[in-house]
Amino acid sequence: MIYVCAGMYRSGSTWLFNAVRLILFRANVPGLVAGWIADKDSLLTHENSVIKVHSFDEDLAARNGTIVLTSHRDLRDIVASLDRKFKTGFALALLRETLESHTQWSKVAKLDLHYEDLLVDRVLQVKKVAEVLQLPGSILGQLPYDSLLAEIDFERFSETRKHSLLPHDLTNLLHDGHITDGRHGSWKGYVPAAIVQDIEDEFRPWLEARGYPI
Repeated sequence: MIYVCAGMYRSGSTWLFNAVRLILFRANVPGLVAGWIADKDSLLTHENSVIKVHSFDEDLAARNGTIVLTSHRDLRDIVASLDRKFKTGFALALLRETLESHTQWSKVAKLDLHYEDLLVDRVLQVKKVAEVLQLPGSILGQLPYDSLLAEIDFERFSETRKHSLLPHDLTNLLHDGHITDGRHGSWKGYVPAAIVQDIEDEFRPWLEARGYPI
């Protein structure tokens, strides 16, 4: 089985990846490996693989035995978070890029995690993730969801596990300083008003359809 965690940039996609990884580990899924899309070829040689990716990958989406999970977030918060972490500035090109990939992944996804739901009830979100992984009901009923959440939330970047070529932790894919400001509305007072207006003008239907106030 291939489990693809394909969220938008800065939308809880690494949380989603670790939730899937740790749920499957607790469920004793055999031959389990997990990692970033750059190691796709190696990961796919195993019986069960969890792959984190952002950009749409037609090959992964089309493979038999693939379960796709995606995630989304208020686009204004994504812009703010990208700049806080990666100093990307406030150009809208990255938003268009990640939104296009999310649109494609959403067509085949079993779950589209609403980032803001993580701020309300993360245990419930762990349960929702587990429910789409095609695990036997007997296992779902025995999973320790509270302790799973604690394990997910305890994950931290470790320099000793850093990828040899890339900046992330090989196990949990976190970066050093990965989490910046996780609040909904963290863009307020940070993203310039003119950029906020551009985002709201261009992406208004998308924002409104997902309940983000304009």
